[in-house]
Amino acid sequence: MLQEIPKTVYEGISFNKGQMPNFELLASQFMPDGLFINNKGESPIVKSVPDYISMIEENINAGNIKSIKEIELCNHVEVCGNVAQIKSEYELRFEGKVGSATRYGVNLFQLVKQGDKWLISSMCWDDRADRSLLSYEL
Repeated sequence: MLQEIPKTVYEGISFNKGQMPNFELLASQFMPDGLFINNKGESPIVKSVPDYISMIEENINAGNIKSIKEIELCNHVEVCGNVAQIKSEYELRFEGKVGSATRYGVNLFQLVKQGDKWLISSMCWDDRADRSLLSYEL
């Protein structure tokens, strides 16, 4: 079950040209106060789930993002009682206003168990330009 969570997140954010992501599916994987943390630049960009969804939606509506396809290459799950961590290496294909690109990187998911369901408390990531750099140490 835990191992499938990144694939569900990627399914929620991925969409074809002329469509929208499944934001409901994406949000359903997170705690109400969950965070998206983009650490690709000089300093982290932290957004709540609603703010992240709004940012993506605004960029799609403005034509800056035309399609996203994110797939998992592999993952590793660690569980300690009611908390867990998933390291998920990904490939992201992106089409935007200025063309297409493929990126590779890692998403780190921090999860908490609430009742019988695991929910993401935070998801942080960094991209790598070259697929050969897909070996990360936690």
